[in-house]
Amino acid sequence: MKIAIFSGAIPSSTFIEHLIEGVAKHHHVLLFGVIEKKTKYTSRTVTIYKTPYSHWQNLVYTLYRLLLLFLKSPKLVMQLFKEIKHYPKLYDQWIWFSKFLPIVLYRPDVLHLQWTRDLEFYTFLKTRFGIPMVVSLRGSHVNYTPIVEPRIADIYRSAFPKMDFFHTVSQDMNLKAQYFGANLLKIKVIYSPIPHFFFNQYKSFKKSTFDCLHIVSVGRFHWVKGFKYAFDAISIIHQKGFNVHYTIVGPSEFTEEFMFQLHDLGIKALVSLKSSMKQQELATFLKSQDVLLLSSLDEGIANVVLESMAIGLPVISTNCGGMNEVVLTKETGWLVPVRNPKAIVDAIVEVSHTPEHELQRITRNAHNFVKTHFNAEDSIKQFLELYEGVMKTDDR
Repeated sequence: MKIAIFSGAIPSSTFIEHLIEGVAKHHHVLLFGVIEKKTKYTSRTVTIYKTPYSHWQNLVYTLYRLLLLFLKSPKLVMQLFKEIKHYPKLYDQWIWFSKFLPIVLYRPDVLHLQWTRDLEFYTFLKTRFGIPMVVSLRGSHVNYTPIVEPRIADIYRSAFPKMDFFHTVSQDMNLKAQYFGANLLKIKVIYSPIPHFFFNQYKSFKKSTFDCLHIVSVGRFHWVKGFKYAFDAISIIHQKGFNVHYTIVGPSEFTEEFMFQLHDLGIKALVSLKSSMKQQELATFLKSQDVLLLSSLDEGIANVVLESMAIGLPVISTNCGGMNEVVLTKETGWLVPVRNPKAIVDAIVEVSHTPEHELQRITRNAHNFVKTHFNAEDSIKQFLELYEGVMKTDDR
């Protein structure tokens, strides 16, 4: 079976790269898109059909592929030409034609769109060319993009009922898929696997001997991450007399808005930034902290929370998206309401006052939970079953 795992960029996110490697052990994996950096796959059953950055090189590739498709089926060529005519600019027609062409030419048995937003451009491959299609629902593209851009909501309502199957990363996402018209029987929750590397980094939690409580968050400066409320919480807990330091991993500099807030709250000295890190460096740094804070307003299920649970770091998370499926207060972490700095403060204080043996119980529970439900082998097995199920349905 030929499975196209499509994100548009090669290589893609860590999760998608693990999916490619896992599926390639059982089926032929096709990758379409732009090569962002050189990458080598261990499996010989991964085939890359790139769209070159260079317009001249892209012209050569496209003309060659066009000739192959014409020899294979002139009808398909005419259908593809008709499809791109709805793009108003000639340049856009050319660019999209060069992206669509290899997918039509090297037709996969299943096309798995990794980003829901791509339905705006690729739905016709299902409706016009009959290519079986699976769509992943992970977070922002479903949580708030349709709200910010109402036309995307309309696109989803039109496209969702036509898809063969949906992969969601949480039970919460199932409801959102159904809201846009997905058939409940065509939705499958497959939790994003955590690399074994993080499980191997687990150690029994030890409370810091330092007088300062070190709190860490990981993520970009975006309103959905809720850093505004995290900063308010740091200010409140500082006023209560707690010695804390808050580090955010990811951004290299503060936005103007956050710089003003930190200055206004008088906590600039309590907050620092660290640029994005590779897995090894991130795991080492997380283990030097006392608690991970996720202050988001919405998520699918945040990988950084799962990674922290895997290595044995206590977590405090807002009750957003699917986070309540993994974080249970005083069982696997602490769950607090969204947009509630006082609740974050209460959780931080509770963590700081919790005896070490109790924190060890909670973090051990968290580690075991993630190891049971988010391991790569089970995830790949479920994806294979999903693809094979789509093919059986399509054959009927």
